[in-house]
Amino acid sequence: MGMATAPARPTLPTSAVLAAMRRAPDAEWHAADLMRAAGLTSGSLYVALHGLQRRGWVTRTQTKAGTAAAPGRYRYAITPLAVDTEAVHDAGTWSRPAVHAAGWLLAAIVALVQAAEALSRTGARRLPDLGVYVGAVSGLRHGASLYDFVDGNDAPFTYPPFAGMLFWPLTYVARGPLEVAWTAATIAIVLGLAAYVARETRLPAPLTAIVLLLSAPVSSNLRFGQVSVALAALVVLDIAVVRATRWHGVITGVAAAIKLTPLIFIPLLWRAGRRRAALVATATFVGCAAIGYAAVPNDSRRFWGTAMWHVERLGHVTVSGNQSIDGALMRLGFADPGRSLVAMIIAGTVAVLALRRAGWAARAGDWFSAIVIVGAACVVASPVSWTHHQIWLVMAAGLPVAAGAAVRRGWALLVLAVMLLPVTTIGAKLGWPPLEDARLLLAVAIACLVPIAARSSAAIAGPSSARQPPGTARAGTVT
Repeated sequence: MGMATAPARPTLPTSAVLAAMRRAPDAEWHAADLMRAAGLTSGSLYVALHGLQRRGWVTRTQTKAGTAAAPGRYRYAITPLAVDTEAVHDAGTWSRPAVHAAGWLLAAIVALVQAAEALSRTGARRLPDLGVYVGAVSGLRHGASLYDFVDGNDAPFTYPPFAGMLFWPLTYVARGPLEVAWTAATIAIVLGLAAYVARETRLPAPLTAIVLLLSAPVSSNLRFGQVSVALAALVVLDIAVVRATRWHGVITGVAAAIKLTPLIFIPLLWRAGRRRAALVATATFVGCAAIGYAAVPNDSRRFWGTAMWHVERLGHVTVSGNQSIDGALMRLGFADPGRSLVAMIIAGTVAVLALRRAGWAARAGDWFSAIVIVGAACVVASPVSWTHHQIWLVMAAGLPVAAGAAVRRGWALLVLAVMLLPVTTIGAKLGWPPLEDARLLLAVAIACLVPIAARSSAAIAGPSSARQPPGTARAGTVT
């Protein structure tokens, strides 16, 4: 995955085009109208429009199919990012070499501070989840069960046996070097995710990296030595890079075989029309589970038969760190069996709505929004959603929200406040459920409520949407 570069600062012709289009941000323009409004010749206009399309600031749609003798006409529309003058100015600012280099230097400092904080812990507080992976597999090597292991923090091994097979090589590395390498690899993965988010959202890559590194999910991944951010990166890799190949779906299947939460992305592939990829992902998942069964049949029967159904094995699931709907109902005092039924109904509804919205977005070419929407639904629907599962919510700050520039800025600031500040801990101490469950509420909003602007056409609004005639306001939102 290549590192994303910030868009160039607008030049005089592109600035003239942007200024004209901002005066009617919801309109679709013919080239002749733009020439008059921007005061440009046709040559300058088309060069400017080509550059703006490459940067994601302007979209182009064809008014009719056209023929060789009578080609169809095109309409141009400004994107939500380009409506925001400050965002365009900031993109140009970040593209300056000195500012760009300073941004990456600051990102490196943040990464080093986060790594030092994680590695400076002592005893059972130092990368405890990595300790669980190594301890459980070390026990397996000596004839014990993966699911009999419990570390000093009363944390058991909770992943499928296939994950134990993949963790097997870790048991041959000394603990100190392993912790350093694991932390470095996690930071590298976060930087890769930052490059992807920056490329999709046209945000400055250094700033995106700093935000992700400072977020609660990444801090939790580093502190606990978790694998969750790596699984998110595998899903992104499969959809963003491998999608054009025959192997699309394999990586998602492997990720789901390591930890079950990525399973929700398989129906996304189906809804997006990538049915072969969905079948490949399913077959890969089943194949990996079969490998685990062949290697450790007793542990496989134990996991799939009993262990995976006992949520209480996952730790103190009633604390505010668990932002699933089931965890919220527990904190509100709901008891079983009614609680589990209510949780399943709510979780199922959120998942269905999210997959519906995400399918429309993906079919319109907006895979970034689709991934984030489904990732948010995963946070809601999973039986347990710890902080390190919530990387998708941080990425939601870059969603193309269908609203004015001020609302989009407000949305981004809200997301970052919830995901960078310890709001759930503060809410738990104050006894305020809305604040204690702020990340769950944010996940529900992302999955089901926040309207997403179409990037290219009104198709993103769903099957019933229709193209508008030239000169009318654009529709096209995921609602």
